[in-house]
Amino acid sequence: MRTLFLCLISIAAHAATTVYQASVDQLTVIHGTAAPDAAVHHNAPKSLRVEPGGQYPDAIIRSAPVSLTIGKRYELSGWVRTENLTVHDLDRSPIATGAALSMASMPFDVHSESLGGTRPWTRLSLKFTATRAQDAILLAVANGGGFRGKAWFEGVSLDEASSSDAWPARDAVKTLGPAYRYPKAGWTYLHIEGQPYERGYQHGYLMAREIPEYLERCAADLGTNAAGWSNLRTTANALFLRGFDREILEEMRGIADGASDAGIQWQGRRLDLIDIVVANVTVEIGELRSAMTVTPTGLEQFKFEPPSYAEKKHDTVLDHCSAFAATGPATRDGKMVIGHVTWWPLTLAEGTNVWLDIKPANGHRVLMQSYAGGIESGTDWYQNDAGMVLTETTIRQTPFNPQGTPVAFRARMAIQYAGNIDEMVKQLGTRNNGLYTNEWLMGDGKTNEIAMYELGTAHTKLWRSGKNEWFNNTPGFYWGNNNAKDLTIRTEYLPDPQGQPEYVPFTPTVRDLAWQDLYKKYNGQIDEQFAYLAFRTAPLVSASTMDAKVITADMAKNMMVWAAIGKPNQREWLPGGRSTYEKNDGIYPSGYALFSTAIEQDRLAPRPAAAPAPAAQRPAANKLKDRLWKGWIIPAGEADTWFAAGSTAYHNLLQAEDIEKAIDARRIEYRGLKLAVDNEMTRFRMAETKGVLFLDGLRRKLGDDKFLALMQSYFDANTTRTVTAQSFLEKAGVPFEFTEPAEGPAYSVSDIGRRLATAVLVYGTQREAGANRYAAEQLQSSYLNMFESQVPIYKDFEVTDELLAHKDVIFVGRPEANTALAAWAKSIGLDYEGAIFKIENQLHATEREALTLAAKNPQDPSHMVLVLAGNDALRTVKLATSGGVRFEQTPYVITGDASRPAPAPMGGRRPR
Repeated sequence: MRTLFLCLISIAAHAATTVYQASVDQLTVIHGTAAPDAAVHHNAPKSLRVEPGGQYPDAIIRSAPVSLTIGKRYELSGWVRTENLTVHDLDRSPIATGAALSMASMPFDVHSESLGGTRPWTRLSLKFTATRAQDAILLAVANGGGFRGKAWFEGVSLDEASSSDAWPARDAVKTLGPAYRYPKAGWTYLHIEGQPYERGYQHGYLMAREIPEYLERCAADLGTNAAGWSNLRTTANALFLRGFDREILEEMRGIADGASDAGIQWQGRRLDLIDIVVANVTVEIGELRSAMTVTPTGLEQFKFEPPSYAEKKHDTVLDHCSAFAATGPATRDGKMVIGHVTWWPLTLAEGTNVWLDIKPANGHRVLMQSYAGGIESGTDWYQNDAGMVLTETTIRQTPFNPQGTPVAFRARMAIQYAGNIDEMVKQLGTRNNGLYTNEWLMGDGKTNEIAMYELGTAHTKLWRSGKNEWFNNTPGFYWGNNNAKDLTIRTEYLPDPQGQPEYVPFTPTVRDLAWQDLYKKYNGQIDEQFAYLAFRTAPLVSASTMDAKVITADMAKNMMVWAAIGKPNQREWLPGGRSTYEKNDGIYPSGYALFSTAIEQDRLAPRPAAAPAPAAQRPAANKLKDRLWKGWIIPAGEADTWFAAGSTAYHNLLQAEDIEKAIDARRIEYRGLKLAVDNEMTRFRMAETKGVLFLDGLRRKLGDDKFLALMQSYFDANTTRTVTAQSFLEKAGVPFEFTEPAEGPAYSVSDIGRRLATAVLVYGTQREAGANRYAAEQLQSSYLNMFESQVPIYKDFEVTDELLAHKDVIFVGRPEANTALAAWAKSIGLDYEGAIFKIENQLHATEREALTLAAKNPQDPSHMVLVLAGNDALRTVKLATSGGVRFEQTPYVITGDASRPAPAPMGGRRPR
């Protein structure tokens, strides 16, 4: 590690209030090498040259501390230049970036645009909301990977920024009274408030579509189907419903009524209270079988010997989570840091992507990870406006106490009504039914106290940092990974003194050892980066890891959290294996995003009524296909090809279900042929298409009856003969007058299949890098299998206009995720802001929508561009893996809420 001094001030004036400029400040080289360079600079006298060097293959330079206001929006910017900069990944995670800017508090996948190759001075910027009062700027090259070449940084500054362009965009927000929802980074953020029934109604109404989908997942997870729902209702009613108080029951009743009033039905009827109770106790119902095997029956004092021929089988225990809480001597600033990842069945995981923000009439405002219809977390991540954080890792199931209340109720009460650790422990432990036995980690952002609370059925154990109580000599650090530490808790697993011998005391597992090793290595330096590193490193991340959440004391006090849906190591979780639910899509990493209860009020203002989307109309029944002419002809010469080939192609076209769509495809093909390389095939296709369009114009002029009679008469007289096109024109009594199609799209989505020899795949690394990489790899494999063409893959920062100029370019990921696409968006007529696209003057703002778009390569129109972009990571992956979209002969296809192939645009921005 080396410290240097350097002037990085840019001469250019800043329009916003500048809060920091890296000028003669202390810069610390963490990885790589860096030196002042007076020979290469932009506006300042010197730049900072960064090159490989030292024991690490990447380069990271850290600034002096920067004072920020938590919750305020800033823009980090600087000028960057690269020379022969090539970046390589060291493993599947992390996906290395080029030269980029970031902040020390941010996850590894949150950064500015990055540069690679040889690029001139380019201004990079990153807008963000501050999560720390003291942060630092990071200048990074190949963060997490390795590189060759050089990068220069100059003019790095930090300015206050407006929130006017912050997500969510107004068009992405749906409201109901004071409640609202919007999509973000693979999650749905839902805010509800008020009295119990009222806030429940808001929840049900705004999440109406997702609630029955989640109920179906609950049934599947519990090993039944919709037909077995009645038995689950009976179990929930008998064992759990009366364990909730009136407040929570009213909220759940409101959820059912709100969803039903929004037009949703479940099993052909309105949703009711018991349906919602089942959703909220699904995890506990799932634990009943394990709990009953360790619940005393009264026969434990007697000894029974099984027959010698009996086969003994033991329940297996599934791992569920990894988590830690750190404070005091263990952390970089002495303050609290907490992190958690959930290991969860895929069937439930796909629906547990809701950030539920509850502002109740009584108690604390709550932010928790949840699901559609949830009054509790399920995955157990909670925080409140008193700065309290509550999470857990499941431990082995202890006995069931039928007189107790559900953990769903106790955890909700704890986070809504507890303002300190004592109150939280009391709420969790009172009338405990023992199901879903947990080791709770909790923290108080106000005092930086953390605690670990193992909650069995009859026994509990509490460790508190305030009392300097630590397990295994780890001052300042607690961890959890499904392995109970307290001996008395562990004895509850063995109610039968005559049972099978078992070693009872705590024995570390591989994850326990991993946590302890990380603690030893980073003791005194634990911060957010510790969490990001831990959660992308095996064995603390697994095949069934579905998310990650990271919080500091400052974030807890300001109701903020860093969260990622999908594996936090940027790897995909595919359906199949133990998850047999047929509707599972898999979970694809969206990357970390910052969530906060703060929202700009203008996002909630009533919006002018949008023009209704044109109704998708079924094409009129084709009444021509049974009236077409018969026979075949041979052209007398090349000048006659247009008629001989065109009449054959037009005969086929008139058998299409949608003739207008087929004609539009021919117009698009004609425009593309005019841009294509001149060769024999192109000339033939051009003549054929001219013939098709001429004959279509003649049909419209004459009318169907006269046109079909003309064609039949001509073919009856000339079938099997060699003919001239002029002979047909004379019989029709018309000259050959061809009207060029109007300006419009030149390529269809399906055209890429014929262009793979000159194609490249470019995936976005700015956001959703893991999902975009997977989508690109699936496309590459699909193209190879179907067309025997190996299309090369590039990261967005690796390509230049020169590299792409004479290529057919396939962009994966929307512009905010793919910087190479963002640079071309305007020139190809792509209107895509954040996670909202606009086409045909219609906005598409739901997370379930995606766009496939064909356009001209702006550098060389004889080549095409194909964009595959979802409004979230899952939708991008589904575009790449679905296959069917790639065969549409239209310039764009919208999938999702408005799944429809589209004809050539007639208004709004046109793909070019």
